[in-house]
Amino acid sequence: MAEQRGRTQERGRQARRKVLEAALEVIAERPVAEIQVQQIAERAGMSPARVLYYFHSRDEILVETFRWSERGLSERRAAQFSALADPLARLDRYVRLYLPVDRHDVSWKLWLEAWLRSTSANELSRTADEIDGRWMRDLAAIIADGVAGGVFRSLPAEEFLSSFNALLDGLAVHVLIGRLDRARAVRTALDEAAEKLGTKT
Repeated sequence: MAEQRGRTQERGRQARRKVLEAALEVIAERPVAEIQVQQIAERAGMSPARVLYYFHSRDEILVETFRWSERGLSERRAAQFSALADPLARLDRYVRLYLPVDRHDVSWKLWLEAWLRSTSANELSRTADEIDGRWMRDLAAIIADGVAGGVFRSLPAEEFLSSFNALLDGLAVHVLIGRLDRARAVRTALDEAAEKLGTKT
């Protein structure tokens, strides 16, 4: 009985992962507002009913895809930061990981959708707040290490964090809508950090 239950649970995990992988592909191709369960089901090779057996709604799929995508990025961020002792190098890596890869960046498309829903405080916007908090903690740690090591000038951390985060978000939106290429966005962010932190990036 236990063995059979284990096999059933494993099939469920595999099916859920298949749906999330399909959702990533569909989100990369379409505006989030236009995405339907039917499209995700077709990409996953499942019926809509089976998809909704594992995820109760389209919004639940979006939330779980957002979490899954950001979890992978968080793990990559932790691994890369642990290999970089220099706060300057970590700040550079932070900026490059934060900004969208291109106009089809799935995590950023979901970020925008979450912002649009922020007034309703639904699960997607709450998930965005949790994820944003982790990013901000990582940035705060980089700045604190740089100040402690004399690499960055001492400054009000909260003031820098909020303004720099707002700058990154604005640059990200311009990359997503095609008004700014990613390389220019990275350079703009690092130049601003250099000016505020009193160092060369």
